[in-house]
Amino acid sequence: MVAINQHNLVAQLNLGDVGNTAEKGAALETVVQETFCLFEGVGLLYTNATDEAGSLELDIVLYNQAHGAGLPFLPNYIIIECKNWAQPVNCATLRAFTSKLRSMRLKFGLLVAANGITGVAAEHTASHAHLRDEFKMDGVIVLVLTRAEFVALTATEELGALLRQKFGKFIMGMAAF
Repeated sequence: MVAINQHNLVAQLNLGDVGNTAEKGAALETVVQETFCLFEGVGLLYTNATDEAGSLELDIVLYNQAHGAGLPFLPNYIIIECKNWAQPVNCATLRAFTSKLRSMRLKFGLLVAANGITGVAAEHTASHAHLRDEFKMDGVIVLVLTRAEFVALTATEELGALLRQKFGKFIMGMAAF
């Protein structure tokens, strides 16, 4: 278990909050990257990476060596999209993210959305419906973490437990995202 410095995390996000849209996004990306890289066996491959054609951009790409004290239940590559928006992330944005995952033949991604996603989780409406459809159609799993969930974390053990819980609920068809 590694402690997450909440003071630094919140300070970085607050600094981003007074900036422009790019600075807000960069603050969330930095916090997410630094927090995930605290896990044993997890490291950064790329930030703000663009494919050769310039048609696809990824906020964060991590490698995961599935270390027992890390994130062994997640795949070798973790794609993370960060949206530090005042509004919930809409379905069109989620479609773009799941399209990126499919184009890379990946079945897993994380969306860290400051204010979650549109729709009602329990009723699988709007963005929630899209995520269910992606799973039913192609087995694509996108877990959603909110900013509030993220800033409440005090240790990597808590983040790992939260991800396990969300993963389990997602594959069982429960409202976990």
